[in-house]
Amino acid sequence: MIEIFCLGGGAGGAIASVGVGSNGGGNGGCSSGIVRGIIPAFLLPDSLYILVGKGGAGSTGNATNGGVGGISYIGLQPSISEQTLICKSSTSTPNNSATGPTISTVALSAFGNLGLFTAIAGVGASAGGTSTPTQGGSQASLGTSIITSGGGGGGKTAATFAVGGNITSASVILTSQVNGGVTDAQDGDSGYGTLIPFCGTGGAGGAGRQGATGAGGRGGNGFYGCGGGGAGGGQTATGTKGGDGGDGIVIITVIT
Repeated sequence: MIEIFCLGGGAGGAIASVGVGSNGGGNGGCSSGIVRGIIPAFLLPDSLYILVGKGGAGSTGNATNGGVGGISYIGLQPSISEQTLICKSSTSTPNNSATGPTISTVALSAFGNLGLFTAIAGVGASAGGTSTPTQGGSQASLGTSIITSGGGGGGKTAATFAVGGNITSASVILTSQVNGGVTDAQDGDSGYGTLIPFCGTGGAGGAGRQGATGAGGRGGNGFYGCGGGGAGGGQTATGTKGGDGGDGIVIITVIT
């Protein structure tokens, strides 16, 4: 039997509109979808072709989303044509929307019918904090998936700033909270994770920049398949950045 774990790349964090007044923080990046499956080895050729999705780069421009995460593919030919695929990590690419990438189905991977597969949709992005200002949206690790999206950046006004969104800790395995920026324009922490058991977190959001000058805090980078954190609100995008989404990973093992 051949066992497959297929994870795509997470999306990069965004930068919201910047300016001297009140501004919101950038959205975090969505996490990737996941596909797990098992296939009798005698039904497969000796060689398989794998394309691992890259994580999206964090935004560096005013009012700009982060880069989308790449889909990971496993197939019988060096092609992403659905007629040649065993599986792909999701149907759509992770981005900065509240809805995660849509779940992959066997109908979109013809040779997935040779085995038994389970697909999990990606986690939607956390929203950036508003210009009131409010804290960027947070995520809970090991909630609906073994990976998370990135936290949102905090908003700001001329008089004050809001903190970035956190990735809260779980009671087991992922015990450390990933903290958003908590001081003026502080960067969010990068996510972390483990390979055994496999799980991880996105990056946290940057804090907003108080006042009429300067950039908000940077978003933290995501673990494999996780989203980057959103940048905090500021007067300029120069000097800040959304966190990078984590690259995908494909693991194939033989069960004898």
